[in-house]
Amino acid sequence: MYARLIQGYQAMDPEQQALSAYAAQQLRLMMSGSSALPQPVMHAWETITGHCLLERYGMTEFVMAISNPLRGARKAGTVGKPFPGVQVRIAEDKSGGGTIGEGELCVKSPSLFKEYWKLPQVTKESFTDDGFFKTGDACRVDEDGYYVILGRTSADIMKVGGYKLSALEIESVLLQHPDIAECCVFGLPDKDYGEAVSAIVVLDSEQKGKQEESNSAFSLEELCNWAKDKLAPYKLAR
Repeated sequence: MYARLIQGYQAMDPEQQALSAYAAQQLRLMMSGSSALPQPVMHAWETITGHCLLERYGMTEFVMAISNPLRGARKAGTVGKPFPGVQVRIAEDKSGGGTIGEGELCVKSPSLFKEYWKLPQVTKESFTDDGFFKTGDACRVDEDGYYVILGRTSADIMKVGGYKLSALEIESVLLQHPDIAECCVFGLPDKDYGEAVSAIVVLDSEQKGKQEESNSAFSLEELCNWAKDKLAPYKLAR
């Protein structure tokens, strides 16, 4: 949502931008929590509105469980720390290929739901034996104890040549490119690596106009050359 709002802001004339920024500055609090928030989006929104978005983590099954502080420093790229009374743990993948300290986020909370209506087998499969709910989200904890959501274990985690890679992590880096407005990273079948890192990018309107005028295209080689100092070689799109 915030990425779209930023695009709308960039399409406005200076007077409209000033009015929109002023209106946004009057709001008391702005939050993000439905999906991982790319750091470039967070920083751009703060530049426009003065608001440092409050990023937190929750699901329908337990509402909110982890949050950056309402008052105090908020750490971009993370969803913060568990609320009081909430227990969380990371179930590491024992099959190999994963990174130590990364795995599926499991939650036990006073607000945790009881069951999926009339779906006893699904309910059973969604809980550990000691009552933790398996969120299906991969995560890790950083050096400050803040939780970083890496994506859905079923969709956003790619298995590339023995490595398990987060599509969201790679997207966050690509969005730092000054000419990229949106991007989507995913894995495509590859006979040598199992999956190959692939990306679809949308250029910002100004850069798109320049490309059309010069009759040139934004190339994969150009993108990889830019990203090689920011991503490990096995995380680069092929």
